[in-house]
Order: sequence, then structure tokens, then C-alpha cells
Amino acid sequence: MIRILRAATMFLALLGFWQILSARIDPLFAGIGVVSAAGLTAYALWLVERVLGPRDQVQPISILGFASFSVWLLLRMLASAVWVATVVLDPRRRPHPGVVHFDTDLPSPAARTMLANSISLVPGTITLNVDGRRFTVHAFTPQSVEDLVTAAAQQRIARVFRVAPDDPPRMVWDPVHDTMPEDPA
Repeated sequence: MIRILRAATMFLALLGFWQILSARIDPLFAGIGVVSAAGLTAYALWLVERVLGPRDQVQPISILGFASFSVWLLLRMLASAVWVATVVLDPRRRPHPGVVHFDTDLPSPAARTMLANSISLVPGTITLNVDGRRFTVHAFTPQSVEDLVTAAAQQRIARVFRVAPDDPPRMVWDPVHDTMPEDPA
């Protein structure tokens, strides 16, 4: 019953989105919208069950934890944007780009995906690779990965998925440049 309700909701949302974008209700466009929404719904439901597992094995997330994480992430994005802008615009500050490697104890693929995406959403960092529990992240400056070093991001995601929080990971920092170039001025 839940699967049918989920499918119907997704189908109607996709069809409504199609109608808003096409702004046409003639039979051809309505038919294309129905076929597209049905195909996307079938694929999305298959993909969700493949990634998360059968419905009876999926542990529900904490809505309060998700809301708290979303607000925290938005604030981190704003603070990081200001930091990156400061480094770029202030000639006395130099970026020190590097690649950091670390492991996480987040158990589910969904939690690790959430961590990888949140890293890439924060200005100054981007997830380069995720191999199981091993993350490779490019950072504009060492300060850009502070939330990962202290495991603040991992702990908040653990609260969303109601699992034991991560301890601060052992980080390996590889600078992009061995030495920083001299100032041309």
C-alpha cells in the first residue's frame, strides 16, 4: 500500500511538473507527459529500492535531525562562501589547495551519499571519489575541510540516519603544489 501511495505521489508530482514546464494541455503533450511521468516513476522506484533496499529493511530517518542538518549545511555554505571570497579577493591570503583522504564509519550508502553531496555543496570543497567508506576530497584551503576533520558533518548525518556518530577521522592531506609560487609583485 505504501509503495502504491509513493508511486502515485511521485507520478502526480512529475506530471504536474511536466504540465507547468510545457504549459500545454493538448492531447499530444498530455500523452507525452503521462508516458514520461510513468517511465520516470517506474525507474525512480526501482532505483530507490536498489540503493536503499526493500522497504521493510530501510530504517526511517529523523525528520528533526534532517531539518537541523539542512539548516546547519546552509549556514556552512554561507560561511564557506565568505571564506573562499576572502581568500580570493585578499592578495595577502593565498589559497593552499590540497586533496584529503579519510574513512567514515557511516554504515549506509544513503548516509555516505548525503555526506559526499554535502561536501560538494560547500564552497571550497568537492568530493572527488567515494570508494566504499573511503573519501577523497579536494579542498581550496585546509580550513575548508574543518567540519570533516572534527567529524561535525559526519555526526550530524549520523543523527539523521539514527546511527552511532563518527569519531574524528584520521586525515591525510596531500598539497596540490609542493611549494607555493612566489608573489609576482
